[in-house]
Amino acid sequence: MTSTIAVSTISFDIPVTSELVLCPHCDLVQLLPALSPGEEGSCSRCGHHLDACHPESVMRPMLFAASALFMLLLANLFPFVSMFAAGNSNEINFFDTSSVLFTEHHQSLAILIWLFIQAVPAACMLAIIYIKLGMLYALPARTWVARVLYMLKPWSMVDIFLMGLIISFVKLVADADISLGPSFWAFCLFCLLHLRAFQVIDRHELWSKIAACPTPQVAAHAGKTGLAQNLKLCKVCTALVPVTQTHCSRCHTKVRLRQRASIQNTLALLVAATLLYIPANLLPIMRTVSFGEVIDSTIISGLVLMWQDGAYPVAIIILIASVIVPVAKILILFWLCYLTRLPVGLRQRHSTQIYRLVDWVGRWSMVDVLVVAIMAALVRFDLLMSVYPGIGALVFAAVVILTMLAALSFDPRLLWDPLTQQKGVGFDATTER
Repeated sequence: MTSTIAVSTISFDIPVTSELVLCPHCDLVQLLPALSPGEEGSCSRCGHHLDACHPESVMRPMLFAASALFMLLLANLFPFVSMFAAGNSNEINFFDTSSVLFTEHHQSLAILIWLFIQAVPAACMLAIIYIKLGMLYALPARTWVARVLYMLKPWSMVDIFLMGLIISFVKLVADADISLGPSFWAFCLFCLLHLRAFQVIDRHELWSKIAACPTPQVAAHAGKTGLAQNLKLCKVCTALVPVTQTHCSRCHTKVRLRQRASIQNTLALLVAATLLYIPANLLPIMRTVSFGEVIDSTIISGLVLMWQDGAYPVAIIILIASVIVPVAKILILFWLCYLTRLPVGLRQRHSTQIYRLVDWVGRWSMVDVLVVAIMAALVRFDLLMSVYPGIGALVFAAVVILTMLAALSFDPRLLWDPLTQQKGVGFDATTER
């Protein structure tokens, strides 16, 4: 069990093993003490997770990642799910969830599904293995691989795909017999091992083992903001960088005082997502062909049908993931952008926690798109019944991706920054440096 400790903001009598860190969410410089195995360090101001110390921090992530890759291989080698209905049967492999869409001329959606549930998760596991092996054998390009790992992490959606499988089975179990193949159980193990591999690594700890954190050339004091001390944070490796320095000394990434045009980019992405959300709900997300009859289903009509059939838990999940979450995320991000224009005293203290919540939960809206992909691969009985994705599935996927990009482009430090100049650092919430 892990324990969480608040990071100190006192700067005198600093132990040799302690380190000054800058919170990426509220910009506060604080003292990070040496952590014991099982302990986590969180920001004393906004509560953001800063660092963790895991036992066997090299071998455990590597073993979890290697085991996850082995399970992913097994998931692609054997039968995944079989469906029996009215004397007909259909068996699919894990790869069919994307390949069927490709053969049915839905190439864009097929590529997205393949990236989210196979390519990106596998790349993340390979990156973890390479980085951890690099700590033992000093492999080259560890810095680049670590940068790519955290860029890809939000786009790995194997856990959402597993939820999509459960929803699909609940939809089909009343009209057909579902048989789970050995690859299904291998995929379940892959999901668990994949999530566990990420749980036992931490960005700050990871970079501290790749290379020592450089000491900034300007004086840094705990308890003050980085903005007030002419310091900025490298979002890649968490190092403190002077404002006058353009690139990080550790990972050589270009470092900005704040994300470039954060508010403008976030608003542009939100407006695009809002405009697409309307046709995403009006256009059919799934098309069912049964005995020559074509039935188009939108997100709302599918939700109503599930409720009428008595599948209340599934209907509630779809309502939350496909209706409430996207709308709430768009509205909350608009609200957070508005908060950055108000004086500091009028901003909500818990706005950073709200941002972290919508940033995490927004990706789960993709579950409806994954359900369509699963149904299209599994329900293939020619004239009896077949399921095809509608254009609404691709539009809704675009909405989810745009809201995820909007959350990534929003800089939560703007919620804590003053709108006036401090100590010679000219800064405004709508500009960047």
